[in-house]
Amino acid sequence: MRLRIEEAINIAFAFFMTSLILWKRDNINLWYIKAGINLGIVALIIFVSKKNATKGFWYHFRYWYVALAVPVFFMNLKGVIEGVNPTNWDLFLMDIDKKLFFGHYPELLIEKIYNPLLSELLQIAYVSYFFIPIILGVPLYKKDKLAFRIAATSILLTFYLSYTGYFIVPAIGPRFTMTELFTKEIRGIFLTPYLKHILNVLEPTPHDCFPSGHTAVSLLCLLLARKYNTMFKTLLPLVTGLIFATVYHRYHYVIDVIAGIILALFGYWAGEKLFWLWEKKR
Repeated sequence: MRLRIEEAINIAFAFFMTSLILWKRDNINLWYIKAGINLGIVALIIFVSKKNATKGFWYHFRYWYVALAVPVFFMNLKGVIEGVNPTNWDLFLMDIDKKLFFGHYPELLIEKIYNPLLSELLQIAYVSYFFIPIILGVPLYKKDKLAFRIAATSILLTFYLSYTGYFIVPAIGPRFTMTELFTKEIRGIFLTPYLKHILNVLEPTPHDCFPSGHTAVSLLCLLLARKYNTMFKTLLPLVTGLIFATVYHRYHYVIDVIAGIILALFGYWAGEKLFWLWEKKR
């Protein structure tokens, strides 16, 4: 069995998360199921990596299946973050935002530009987060499989560092904590309420604000698209709108976005270095 770095990153996060679950199991409902899910991911990785296929289904599957762990881990965070670290950091993050904007909350300042068309477009851009890695990944896979693996390494690393941040700085975001301060309701044209509902279903983990994973992963994909000359012009408006939407639609504080940008830059830099370091030692 020869693990790829993408598989090793998944295994490392599975063990990290499982260790936290076991440590705080008395505070986590159904902890044994959550731990079992993580270990199931490890078992799947071992099974697939042992095949070491050079063609056919398993050959292609091995490139892509590492991404399946990302949403599974995310869904599995529900109840774990609060069990591990029950402290809420929203007031701290709000205070940073207020200081950054000279005594004003940017989440309130942005209400001045609310309009239905802009709200609709930005909500669509925000939801595009789920498709951005695919928009980059499919053509990159066809073009250059080595570049695809390096990109996957950077993306996985960035995802799991953002998840780790949720444990360190748990926060639920301005849409929950600043409801009494908002003076306007965000109204779209047609899709906005439906997309918000879908997001609430797909993202059941409330303490997932800092850093902004949406910002980090989407910006990273944009940087990778530029680097590998793949889908950059398509992703540029989506990522730009998405990052602006994080604050406009009250999902994140500005400091979350800043942290997400820093994380994206780190993931871009560290991912390739980690990839080649692993390859040299295999």
